[in-house]
Amino acid sequence: MRKRHSIMVIFVVCMLVLAGCGKSEPEETKEEKNQTEALEIENQEDNEEQIGKEDDTEDSKAQGSESEQQETAVSSKTVTIYSPNEMADGFVTEDVQTTDVTESWVVEQLIAQGVIPGNVQALSCAETQEDGVKSLNLDLNQAFADFLQSLGSTGEYMVVGSVCNTFLDAYDCNQVQITVEGNALATGHAEYPGYMSQFDL
Repeated sequence: MRKRHSIMVIFVVCMLVLAGCGKSEPEETKEEKNQTEALEIENQEDNEEQIGKEDDTEDSKAQGSESEQQETAVSSKTVTIYSPNEMADGFVTEDVQTTDVTESWVVEQLIAQGVIPGNVQALSCAETQEDGVKSLNLDLNQAFADFLQSLGSTGEYMVVGSVCNTFLDAYDCNQVQITVEGNALATGHAEYPGYMSQFDL
């Protein structure tokens, strides 16, 4: 009887253990499913967030390039470079874009157009007001005066006119005084002691 009772007890315990094991598996499976679903949702949110960041980056890049273009458009300036024509009876003009107008840059443009030789340099260039008129004081080196002295009167007139007109246009001034190493410009043909306005032909 005890033997049979023991067997029954053992059987019932085994059944309970088996039943318990059987129930624990679905619960674990449910937990695993929940964890998997949570990971999928998290991954999806991460992906959406990453796409959002990429869109923001592209938008900021587009805005950045637009602002750069606007800055370039605002800071860019068109300067008219004057040079004598082949007959030396008029000026030829060429428009050049720049973002930074300096006396050295203007001299380089005049050299490139063959108006003055390559050894001419701008020593200083200062904007000022003379009797309420926007004016420019331009000081060049001795090479400029030497070059003018090698020309005839017509050639000198055309070179001085080209330099004068180009600098007036570059700096938006009404008159310019050209000196040579601090002294008044004088050649064998003419003297230029004061301010000059735009040359017309």
